[in-house]
Amino acid sequence: MSRLSPLSLRDTASYLPKAVIDNGFYQCALTGSAPHPLFRGTRLRHHIAPGERAADMIAHAAQKLIDRQHLDPARDIDVLLTNVSLPDQPFTGCGAAVAQLIGARPRHILDLSNGDCVSFLLMLEQARALFTATGARSALICNAQTAGGRIFNHPASRSLPQSALPGDGAGVAYVVADDSAPLLSLLTQSYPENANELRLQAADRDWWAPGSGALNVDFSMPTIAAIIWRANQLMPRVLNEALQMAGLQPSDVACLVTNQPNRTLLRNWREAMQLAPERHANTFDEHGDLFGAALPIGIERARDDGVLEPGEILLLGGFSHAGDYAAAAALRWPDSLCC
Repeated sequence: MSRLSPLSLRDTASYLPKAVIDNGFYQCALTGSAPHPLFRGTRLRHHIAPGERAADMIAHAAQKLIDRQHLDPARDIDVLLTNVSLPDQPFTGCGAAVAQLIGARPRHILDLSNGDCVSFLLMLEQARALFTATGARSALICNAQTAGGRIFNHPASRSLPQSALPGDGAGVAYVVADDSAPLLSLLTQSYPENANELRLQAADRDWWAPGSGALNVDFSMPTIAAIIWRANQLMPRVLNEALQMAGLQPSDVACLVTNQPNRTLLRNWREAMQLAPERHANTFDEHGDLFGAALPIGIERARDDGVLEPGEILLLGGFSHAGDYAAAAALRWPDSLCC
């Protein structure tokens, strides 16, 4: 087996839609009024605008990063990877559209549909594999969460507590094949036995069939209980395994960035890793559940708030759906944001 190429996360950037939605939009979103703790906690969230595309959101975030890193998109992006919660079009991803918008000419464009809340980590893994297999030297990793404004704001869904959690936004990361800010460990785990427990549904039809009924996610009480139990078990497990693979201890971690499903799980994960609240990047109150985009957006927040300083250890983690994936990575933050 060939030795894996090195991978360094050079920088991240974000974009959040202009529309800010407060709890008054949802009948069950006011603090303490949701019937289960899984659906409580957020105050605000952003929603994608009518006519706005995931490709547009990604391109806005990418342009911030391109400007800060002084990149030439046509020369400095060999690989472009995307994951979008609800794509702009069926059958096609948005990677090629993003490349067009930012003026990139990648050798490889891949649109991933799986992974959801751990998709950022899966794309790190794919980027490293492509570096190893093809000799590519750089990648733009792109996450967009679009389901808040496309599904969960429907008038028929506003009374459902789970509709209040998702917010929309995009996060991107620039990674390169060198040791400037090395990826120290990366662990992805799949649990196929949990793959069919969380489904998009409509009351009167299959989700893809024509109709006027609102779409939403099926949350039964047994499913909620299973999600909480698995999240509390699987996330600390993969986080600790990623640290062990890197030869690190929780006390070495300067900042933890995870997906942002709800306040309860964020607290449980932080406490399981014995980290102070300020060491765990938290965007949930302002942006809601951003799915996979929460990781690059959370990294940017930690950097901008001074929680993550040059040379420090960053620990990343994710838990998706009802527990079909869990993943974690440890890396050293770069000494400089500029290439």
